[in-house]
Amino acid sequence: MRTRTAAPLAGAARPRTGRGRRAGAGVALAAAALLALGACSSGDDAAGGASGGGGAPLSCPVPVGPMALAVSGRANSPEPGLPSSVQQAAISVVAGAADQKVQPKFTVVDVDGRPTVAGSDTYRTDAGNAIAAQDDQNAFLSGLGKAVSGVRAQSPEVDVLGALGLAARSVQGSRPGTVVLVDSGLSTVAPLDFRQQGLLDAPVADTVAFLRDHQALPNLSGATVVLSGLGDTAAPQPPLDTAQRTELVNLWKGIAQASGAACVAVVDEPRSGDAPSDVPPVSTVTVPPPPTITPGKATALPDDGSVGFQPDTAEFRDRGAARGVLAPFADFLKQGPTRRLALTGTSARAGTTASQVDLSTQRAEAVKALLVELGASADQITTKGVGSQFPGYVNDIGPDRKQLPGPASANRKVIVEPTG
Repeated sequence: MRTRTAAPLAGAARPRTGRGRRAGAGVALAAAALLALGACSSGDDAAGGASGGGGAPLSCPVPVGPMALAVSGRANSPEPGLPSSVQQAAISVVAGAADQKVQPKFTVVDVDGRPTVAGSDTYRTDAGNAIAAQDDQNAFLSGLGKAVSGVRAQSPEVDVLGALGLAARSVQGSRPGTVVLVDSGLSTVAPLDFRQQGLLDAPVADTVAFLRDHQALPNLSGATVVLSGLGDTAAPQPPLDTAQRTELVNLWKGIAQASGAACVAVVDEPRSGDAPSDVPPVSTVTVPPPPTITPGKATALPDDGSVGFQPDTAEFRDRGAARGVLAPFADFLKQGPTRRLALTGTSARAGTTASQVDLSTQRAEAVKALLVELGASADQITTKGVGSQFPGYVNDIGPDRKQLPGPASANRKVIVEPTG
């Protein structure tokens, strides 16, 4: 079935008129392929929130229209498959097609280093009775399931953004469509290459703005977008922790929303298992470890989801998480009245030198304020900001003079040093 050009979905039914045979065999086919058959209902324009096989309902209505499934059968990501809620969404689109007299096109996109359409087909039926129509639905869904499970990468690395764009193009038409992405989301191809230092920690707004400036956002205008498997990896790719996965999900949601999606649903059903064998290699993405908390030694607090700041402000992204990170430093100070900490804020090279120093100072002061809130004495803490003028600064300006979100994030930190 797998070719580098579009091919019909394996096993998809071709309509045959006036059949009267029983539907049992067809039901078995669909159950084997999609693992979920349930009652489907459709409104005038959408199938509603879909669920199946015990999965949680999608938070978005699924239109009865074209559907593109961008699925990874690649290294570093689990075997391809669809979560139960997406299975049920596909069933609901097929079931609603006859009622609304439409012929939705289904496209399977291979997520690899050079995304391609692995197969496509249009669901249509001219069955003369309900049993024959059910047979057509089941046979088509069986073909869709086989197409998804058979996806295998052909090119090394992985361009998730490119796959999303190709899927978006596949659902363009007169009716709203649905784009489904099933992948870990850890792209290794520019302009969204998570091997770039700091990119996993970069604020969503910064990365989205970078993609917009480089005209790299896909056209998802009016589409329903379903995101599944984000942050779920397979060896040898190291796993993400909960905070990192949350930030990755937020990034892809932000990309979809900035690209014009009508609604974005995130499927929490985890993907697990080994990656497919005999596929091209994909570089592993370095997963930053959480900051090592050794209050008696110098520590750099990174610009991440636990202790980082909102863009261009001294407001923590997650104040509760920051309290957890800083509590050991407050305890360190409380245990010795003569102990001292020096806080040095650093920044990316954005704006004037004076504005960089001002913002980095404010962030050092915000860390101090939280330490005092946790019980430390203000007299034990000194602060200063140095902007982008510090040892270890990483160039965060690209050839086009625009800021690179990964290196910029790596340059934003507050360094905590004991001085007494």
